[in-house]
Amino acid sequence: MGTRVAIHGASGRLGQLIAAEAKTDFAGPIPRTGEIPEADVIIDVSSADGLSALIGRLSGQPLLIGTTGALPMAEIEAYGRTAPVAIIPNFSAGVPLLLELIQQAVARMPDDWSVEIVEAHHDQKRDAPSGTAKRMIRAVADAGGEANPPTHAIRAGDTIGEHTIWLSGPGERLELKHVATRRAVFAIGALRWAGWLRTQAPGVYRP
Repeated sequence: MGTRVAIHGASGRLGQLIAAEAKTDFAGPIPRTGEIPEADVIIDVSSADGLSALIGRLSGQPLLIGTTGALPMAEIEAYGRTAPVAIIPNFSAGVPLLLELIQQAVARMPDDWSVEIVEAHHDQKRDAPSGTAKRMIRAVADAGGEANPPTHAIRAGDTIGEHTIWLSGPGERLELKHVATRRAVFAIGALRWAGWLRTQAPGVYRP
């Protein structure tokens, strides 16, 4: 047995993928009203409003948040005082590596270089820039770079997810890029993060 997960937003595209990947460790979908299935970790991939409604119904379960947009941070932080909560805007394995590379590169780039971020997703994605792009912005700032580098969002076709950072100087440019080529990576990653979260102490984690 692995980590049992209940999913809020299980009928959505990502929720369905996570449920399928979890197989027998899928404890069930979380309905809008009524009882929440017993599980080791609650995964929310609904919406900012849906997350806000969910938090008020929880009672100490670890909460993994994959929802992006204008999150109810005050409610999240309050819940984090009694349970472990992780905000992970991108469940892939490659994005944490990208963030590490960004911090290393920005810390060492010449003073006359500039940074810009470009992200692309399918045309149904609502928030822009993406949660991952916002996390990239924070990585730049944490490394001593610009607090709010120019960031560009593209919404086109069925693009799964692409995130690129440009570090540009006179006569040259360095590009660091992550491309998701199939959606299953996000489901696999969600379960990986859920397994990690269940062992953590109360608090709000934003890796």
